Amino acid sequence: MNTHSQRSFDDGSPLLAHAIRQLRELDSSSNVALTCEPSVEGVVSSVGLTYLARLSPSRVRLVRETGCQARLGEVIVQGLNPSWDETVALARRVLVGFEQKQNREAVRRLVLACASDNPRMPETVHRFMRAGFSQSTLLVEDPADEVCHALNALARQVDNEREHMRQFVRFSRMADGSFMSVFRPNANVLPLTTDYFVQRLGNERFLIVDPLHHIATFYTPKQKRFGTVKLDQSGIDKLVARSDLADNEASIQALWQCFYERVGLPGRDASQRGYDLRTHWMPQRFWSELTELAVNVHEKTAPDVTRCRRITS
Repeated sequence: MNTHSQRSFDDGSPLLAHAIRQLRELDSSSNVALTCEPSVEGVVSSVGLTYLARLSPSRVRLVRETGCQARLGEVIVQGLNPSWDETVALARRVLVGFEQKQNREAVRRLVLACASDNPRMPETVHRFMRAGFSQSTLLVEDPADEVCHALNALARQVDNEREHMRQFVRFSRMADGSFMSVFRPNANVLPLTTDYFVQRLGNERFLIVDPLHHIATFYTPKQKRFGTVKLDQSGIDKLVARSDLADNEASIQALWQCFYERVGLPGRDASQRGYDLRTHWMPQRFWSELTELAVNVHEKTAPDVTRCRRITS
């Protein structure tokens, strides 16, 4: 980041100027644990803040807001609020500069890594960006680099979780005509993957809830893009507890479950050899939300299941 960039941010944003001044006024012998929200805006803006405050990488460590614990000789400083316009503008400017110094693929992997639930994610991204800004070679083309390897591992895990979401999200038709799904990924991939469902369900209203990360994405055909909202625990609990299904939804779910049973291959029971392969490609942590593996669908719609069995026999 050049001097002109630093001056424009200092002059135009009192909030950012205050944060920079707070860091510069710290004792030069103190190390800093800079807290940030585990998101692209939170982490990347914090990296930009360390540059603007002229902090040496050896003095600063980025940590998640939750579970932050200072090391000996460290001072904890709160990072920028990711909901501020100034924070978003700073993060965008840092990403543009990083793409110019590295390339678009490096930015893509960085954005994926920022969705990781790994507690070391903020510092891994911080080191990756510092290395990328300080050297002319492309980091993503150096698999032997330790910093690049750590970030690629995070990006790969998040990308795998995005694929799990594309495969294992199951929607239910609700009484109001919309579709709803509950999905519990091991990374904050909902904002990164909902566009896939917009393309497939572009003419429908739908809602996807992630109880683990306390967010939900929603879409209506009138919108150009989907929306994302962060919810408290009570809001999540109310959405997850919804039972106002459309009149024929239980019957449709029963038919789908019966079809799945009929086309399934033998040998996938827990006592048989195919079970390990099944759990590898369909992780058990998703089973509770999969319509085809629900344990109570048959019980609710026994007449429809009987009819399905006659049809598929």
